[in-house]
Amino acid sequence: MPRSSDLKHDFSPYICNSEARMAHISLKKYQQTTMSTAKEASPYQLVTMLFQKLLGNIASSKGAIAQKDYAKKGQLISNSISIVGVLQGSLDFEQGGEISQNLSDLYLFCSEKLVVANMNNDTQLLDDIIQILLPIKSGWDSIPKAEQDKVSF
Repeated sequence: MPRSSDLKHDFSPYICNSEARMAHISLKKYQQTTMSTAKEASPYQLVTMLFQKLLGNIASSKGAIAQKDYAKKGQLISNSISIVGVLQGSLDFEQGGEISQNLSDLYLFCSEKLVVANMNNDTQLLDDIIQILLPIKSGWDSIPKAEQDKVSF
C-alpha cells in the first residue's frame, strides 16, 4: 500500500489555471464596467475616454518595448492607430473648418509615425507622438462644462 509521502502530485498547473481564470474574470468585469460607462457617456466623455486610452496604450507600448514583449507592443500600437482613426473620423469638417482639417492632418501624422515606431521599436518616436497628442487632449479637457453638451460624435 503506498504511503502518503509516495503520492506526489504537482498542483501548480491547477494553481496557474486558477490564477489565469481569476485574471480573466477580473478583466471581463473591467471590460463590462468600461463598456457600461461608455454606453452612458456623453459624446464629450467618449472622446475624453478615447484620449485616455490612446495615451495609455502608447505609454504601455513603450514599456512593452523595454520588456522586449513585441507581440504586446504590436497589439497596443495597433489599438492606438485604431483609436486615432476613430478620433479622426469623428471630426466635423463642416462645423470645425480649418481646426478640423488641422486635427485631421495631425491625426494622420500620428498614425503614420505609430507605424514607424512599431516597425523600429522606437520609444523616442512614441514620446514625440505623446507630445503631439497631449496639447490636443489638454485643449479638449479645457472645454467649458456649458459647451460640453454641444459636442456630437
